[in-house]
Amino acid sequence: MVKYFFRLDDIAPNMNWENFNKVKKIFKQYKIKPLIAVIPDVRDPKLSSWAANENFWSIMSELLSDKWVIGQHGYQHLSGGDGGILHIHNSGEFGGLDLELQKTMIASGKEIMKEKLINPKIFVAPRHSLDKNTVKALLISDFNFISDGIALYPFKKWGIIWLPQILWRPRWWLFGMITVALHPNAMIGKDFDNLEKFIEKNSKKIAGFLELVNWYSRAGVFTKFFTFFINQAFKIIWWPVFWTKFRISK
Repeated sequence: MVKYFFRLDDIAPNMNWENFNKVKKIFKQYKIKPLIAVIPDVRDPKLSSWAANENFWSIMSELLSDKWVIGQHGYQHLSGGDGGILHIHNSGEFGGLDLELQKTMIASGKEIMKEKLINPKIFVAPRHSLDKNTVKALLISDFNFISDGIALYPFKKWGIIWLPQILWRPRWWLFGMITVALHPNAMIGKDFDNLEKFIEKNSKKIAGFLELVNWYSRAGVFTKFFTFFINQAFKIIWWPVFWTKFRISK
């Protein structure tokens, strides 16, 4: 059986608000509660072309009250590091940087999130750029989850729980706990149509992100043991086929 979960990336005061509001309207219509990946201190020049919304944090607070989940999306959304352990991109914000720098960046971002809205427990690395130092820094800053990883079910590695994310657009899948990461800033007309069609067709298979967050702690020993081997088998398929094709397409 498959269950789908949604994540919205690159959420910040400076973003394509028209697109974000379109996605928000669709999700509210179908009562979908996604993970919102919020950039604490956005400095990415690609996002500066949009005007900042001074009501950003109050809007995020309203969505939080509606049981949308808020996660921390890096720190400033800059690319000072390499592609990290996943190698989905060649550069990113955290991969390859030393531990002390990553600790400072993650902690600084978390302080902003705590001051403005919430103490985040879920981390989303920009461009999937993270490594073992990132995980160490996250644990020091009291994070419990990473929304990333190539797998079909949540797993624990290096002391933190990973909530896998393997799709970047809605598409059919056979089984697993599948996170679809959307980038509202880059969406165009057909993307909204396809999203709504997918939701209508798969409404009974879509769950709120909190269900994914709680899955690992509620899973029994046998379930964790069984899904561990499913995850390993999936990686054997992913790396030579899906991962290579994705990198080439970049």
